[in-house]
Amino acid sequence: MVVYRCRRCGRRIGEYPGAWDDPLLGLVQLSAEDQRAFVAPVSADVTEVRILCEHCLPVPYDEGLWYN
Repeated sequence: MVVYRCRRCGRRIGEYPGAWDDPLLGLVQLSAEDQRAFVAPVSADVTEVRILCEHCLPVPYDEGLWYN
């Protein structure tokens, strides 16, 4: 299972029942450096993906900046 959690406030954003390397998620397309920064195993069958939730994104949102 993949759990999405905000890297700033810790809020649980959502979850995906499959494996983190499922092609539907696209996480395997991240560079090794980005995988280390955003993807972390929690247990044998749970992986956490650390992103920013909508409450922690800067307002106004700027399409030109990389937030996650």
